[in-house]
Amino acid sequence: MFLLFAALPCYALGWGTPSSDSVPLSEWPVVGRTGDNHHFSPLRQVNDKNVKRLGLAWYADIPSKPGLVGTPIVVDGVVYQSAQRSVVFANDVRTGRLLWKFDPKLQFKGEMIPTMGSHVNRGVGVWKDKVYVGTGDCRLIAINRATGKLAWDADVCVGDSRLAITGAPRVAAGKVFIGPANLDDGSRRGFLDAYDAETGKRLWRFYTVPGDPSKGFENKAMEMASKTWGKEYWKRAGSGSVIEGITYDPVLRLVYFGTTSASPDLPQDRGEGRNGELFTASIVAVDADTGEYRWHYQQTPNNGWNYDSYQPITIATLPIGGKQRRVLMHAPKNGFFYVLDAATGKLLAADKYGVRVNWASSVDVKTGRPREMSESQYWVTGQSMSFPSSYGAHNWMPMAFSPLTGLVYIPAVDMGEALTYAPALKGKGVGFALVDSSVEREMDLKDAKAPLIAWDPIKRKVRWKIDEPLPAGGGTLATAGNLVFYGRGDGLLRAFAADTGKVLWSVQLDGAVRAAPITVEVDGEQVLLISSGSDGSSGGGVALGDVNTTEATRHAPARLLAFKIGGTAKLPATDLSSVFLEPARPRPDAESARLGRANMISYACEYCHGGPNLQATMNNIPDLRMANAATHAALDKIVIGGAYEIKGMPRFPDMPLEDLERIRAYILDRAWAAYDAQQAAKTAPGKNRLNGTAP
Repeated sequence: MFLLFAALPCYALGWGTPSSDSVPLSEWPVVGRTGDNHHFSPLRQVNDKNVKRLGLAWYADIPSKPGLVGTPIVVDGVVYQSAQRSVVFANDVRTGRLLWKFDPKLQFKGEMIPTMGSHVNRGVGVWKDKVYVGTGDCRLIAINRATGKLAWDADVCVGDSRLAITGAPRVAAGKVFIGPANLDDGSRRGFLDAYDAETGKRLWRFYTVPGDPSKGFENKAMEMASKTWGKEYWKRAGSGSVIEGITYDPVLRLVYFGTTSASPDLPQDRGEGRNGELFTASIVAVDADTGEYRWHYQQTPNNGWNYDSYQPITIATLPIGGKQRRVLMHAPKNGFFYVLDAATGKLLAADKYGVRVNWASSVDVKTGRPREMSESQYWVTGQSMSFPSSYGAHNWMPMAFSPLTGLVYIPAVDMGEALTYAPALKGKGVGFALVDSSVEREMDLKDAKAPLIAWDPIKRKVRWKIDEPLPAGGGTLATAGNLVFYGRGDGLLRAFAADTGKVLWSVQLDGAVRAAPITVEVDGEQVLLISSGSDGSSGGGVALGDVNTTEATRHAPARLLAFKIGGTAKLPATDLSSVFLEPARPRPDAESARLGRANMISYACEYCHGGPNLQATMNNIPDLRMANAATHAALDKIVIGGAYEIKGMPRFPDMPLEDLERIRAYILDRAWAAYDAQQAAKTAPGKNRLNGTAP
């Protein structure tokens, strides 16, 4: 057995989150490296003068079909990561050698949300001698770092089989903070839990939306929040999941976290008399020791666009109004960049940061309320082209902040979404009891962009911007070497000059890069670590293959890669081409295919199997365009009968056969489209193979 704990670093023995001064250069112990969540490294051995000499030092193939998307954690010479089905891997940071693998063995019960959640995992937490991971079947698990064996297992969602954990646990102050995802299910309340890091005992829970008033409120905050919801809200509306964006402040001993939107999507389906619907689409601060409410700031009240606020939160001290202030910086889905006072939640600034925004013209800093624009309120007008899309101007991928340049580096998406109010459709897929309408959604890909934006939070303006087409990028890393590292869904990994945005180095990887890169010192050398692969387990848009990936990267192997100055290792050649056989059944008519697409949306099939072109981002889920005759013959047994539940495919026992036949028509329509495109490409030599290129 290898030795991990000969010399535990000082921060691992204390009760705080590591500060920038206490983290050894060889460590990356929390998601953002330090408690302020800067995703910044003080290492400067690799810098803007020599980064062009960066080369591959080693790579490790990870035994996981989907790619690795959570920020790697490095402690005591070991890299910890999680993957699909909440499996955790430990690799040697010097060689990439796999040290151990832990499989929590998820239990599927046919419910849609945990089944979907099993495909999504965005990382782990580490504290002292344990690694922590949340699971798709809603457990919080502690693993012994030395042995890879189970230490303890806590059931977060006791008695509720329709929740899943998809985000990385945040560990600080001797506690593990975690919240479950509910897929914006209107019948569920979001919450944040705190657990004892040593024993797994739950210490407190803070609900993000109020419950049934007749059962009493858990605290005064819930009673206050209840006044902002509509009539009989507890029967028809909910959400406010805490799936990401949890940050601990060791100075103020507060936990900050963001929440998802109110649901159902259409405001009128959530009842009359709404006035904000707290604490959805908000930043909330609670006491880390007790879970007691301290303050909140709501970014998108009365939300109808699915503009969530779970994006990472960054703490910094900035010169504002003539004095140094401890602040939170946040770039949520809605396209505004917010600066809040960390102690009080007071809004200090809110600005559009370089992407198209038409749901609000601006934010009133005095009242904190957005000045909404009617043109994007499709639930009133019937339809709209709304900017940003529900994917968001910024999704969960980490942004970096450099205290040297004073800039925040945001992996953004500039994309609209056509939204149509459809009162005749009923939401069937997730479980809204009183929904009598639905939303037809279509991402506007024709002029969508994926810019990397350097934002100046003091001058409140874009310093530089790299405007590029899709696919979207991953998280960012800033370093003291005047560098910003940033990877994309097409596998392109680059280094930019942090002050100017000039491209200084690039390499083409086989797989998509969704996680934030990290960098540590190994035996005196600075090493850059990258996770890549197909975009599985991201949850940043599992259904959005066109947005997140390419046809090639959707088939890429999961890898951990290490780069250093003078590295000379090579990746093996990998064939990432797709081959479509002639579909097993005749072409359907256009109307059946159109209705089938609507059914796939209403049953939430697209969450796993892909968007408009059935291009799912994870390679562990079958590409339905390749379904053979046997699969089509058994489709009713698979979808309605639950034949593949053990593989993570939920059952739909109440789906009428008519709806299933329409879904089949849509599958066949997309299969024929892919086959036809492939056959046409054969006349253009070299165009029918989509291969990644090794560095």
